[in-house]
Amino acid sequence: MASGANRTPLNNKQVADLFRSIGELLQILDESRFVVMAYQNAARSIDGLEQDLNEVAGEGKLEDLPRIGKAIAEKIATLLETGSLPYYDELAAQVPEGVVAMMQVPDVGPKTVKRLWKELDIASVEAMQAAAEQGRLRGLKGFGAKTEERILKSIKLLESRSDDRTPIGASLPAAQELAQTLLKHADGLVQKVEIVGSLRRWRETTGEIRLIGVSSAPREALQCFESLPQTAEVLGSDAKQSRVLLSNGMHARLSLVGAENWGAALCHATGNHKHLEELREFAQSAGLRVDENGIVPQNGFDATNGAGREALASEEGFYDLIGLQWTPPELREGVKEIDAARRRELPQLIEPGQILGELHGHTTWSDGKASVAEMAEAARRKGYRYWAVTDHSVGLGVTAGVDGEALIAQRSEIDAVNERYAAEGVDFRLIQGTEVEVLGDGELGLPDDVLATLDIVVASIHIGLRQERERITERCIKAIHNPHVDVIGHPTGRLLGRRSPSDIDIERVMRACAETGTAVEINANPARLDLSAEHARQAAELGCKIVINTDAHSTGQLDLMPYGIHTARRAWLRRTDVMNTRPLNDLLGLLKRNRSGRCTK
Repeated sequence: MASGANRTPLNNKQVADLFRSIGELLQILDESRFVVMAYQNAARSIDGLEQDLNEVAGEGKLEDLPRIGKAIAEKIATLLETGSLPYYDELAAQVPEGVVAMMQVPDVGPKTVKRLWKELDIASVEAMQAAAEQGRLRGLKGFGAKTEERILKSIKLLESRSDDRTPIGASLPAAQELAQTLLKHADGLVQKVEIVGSLRRWRETTGEIRLIGVSSAPREALQCFESLPQTAEVLGSDAKQSRVLLSNGMHARLSLVGAENWGAALCHATGNHKHLEELREFAQSAGLRVDENGIVPQNGFDATNGAGREALASEEGFYDLIGLQWTPPELREGVKEIDAARRRELPQLIEPGQILGELHGHTTWSDGKASVAEMAEAARRKGYRYWAVTDHSVGLGVTAGVDGEALIAQRSEIDAVNERYAAEGVDFRLIQGTEVEVLGDGELGLPDDVLATLDIVVASIHIGLRQERERITERCIKAIHNPHVDVIGHPTGRLLGRRSPSDIDIERVMRACAETGTAVEINANPARLDLSAEHARQAAELGCKIVINTDAHSTGQLDLMPYGIHTARRAWLRRTDVMNTRPLNDLLGLLKRNRSGRCTK
């Protein structure tokens, strides 16, 4: 980790990740489960913290954080102050580097890694792959052919992910901070800056952070960029751009253009290769040549004077000048958007302000960090008209869940909040539901007579995600056909960069949802983005109802909604495609439980 006076302060996620890694190393090293749990709990507390951990440390309040005692607080303080932690280094030194790397394989946890290392002397990903291919892993108790197959699939997934591709949940905040810092430090040298490339298209992962800016003094502006606090090393530069390595390990590039070419350059830096190729082909058919410098006239057409020059200064003008409808960045993927833009038939995509409420979120009744009243107030402040309390049901295993008796008590708390808002004339309402666990055989974590008392039920799979394709698919479809299940939450169970999707037949699942009137969720948490944009577009084409939820476990996580909105935009979804853009009474009327004849057993 970076150290020194000029290093970028570690953020909450980086600290949480390191303490999570300590817990994994301790498991491999046979440390007491209570010590392991202490570090795991510390990581969860930091993950759910709304305030910047550096501010908490500066106020001397680390020990006030839940599940963080004096010893761990001291380690956090050391890490924040120096950028490194000797205790972690000591643990890592006791475990071969290859064994640590094995824990990066999706779905291969520390317990599995420990057994492979201790019992089979496997100390690298390569050795683990070879042993699985040779059928040697099934010699371990509890391991079989399917275990070997799963491990090989996970290794393949790890290999398919380039080392420099970062999930958007980490890369976008870093890019936003970098752009803001550049404008602050540039002191007028950079007039404006925009995030471009795959991040502007809201792709799930990105190879590097790309910025484009306007500057009349590019050399000085690039020097400023290269000396920002986030910069660890300059990788290369020329008169118009600079590439750097950031202290967080990501690569970043700044390109500078003149204001007169802003629109053309912005367009060229945003679309993927196929979009730009089709854009150039279309322009060429109109007698124009397009590149990052703008429009080059051909066949006597002059786009460089008068209105042409003005058009090149804006992206909308650039598209209009070559005869196309302006194409939102999320659609610039080379999937027939140019043809639709030519016909002026691009959809009016959903907008962030059109979400009126959420149907999936958690409170302290299960594993949430805020009370019912606190979550309600946070949702109301965001302009929402309603919010669903859907705490985990019993049956999940890894967290305490609500049962029928607890739901009765929770209903009283929800009613009290609603009554207070009504008395104050506030147009906001809580509804009660649950995120019910789909058990290993497709049964649900709560009985039907309890589910029938709720306003909404979200059914999700958290356990048994590695079941074979037919079994997990049938398990999900059984839940879909339950007349009390209104929404299927995060259907594939993936965690970007950490856990691959289950082997579920997602098309069969979505067809079943369309047949029964069960909605499918776009989970906006950037660790999930599940459904993906590709699956969400397919769901809409199949006639599925779609909801977008943050699955918030704290008030701050309500701010994750843009990730879900832009995923929906990448799926070409309109406001009318998303249920929670509707007023509450209209939405409730669309739920499966409230539509007679729409569900089958």
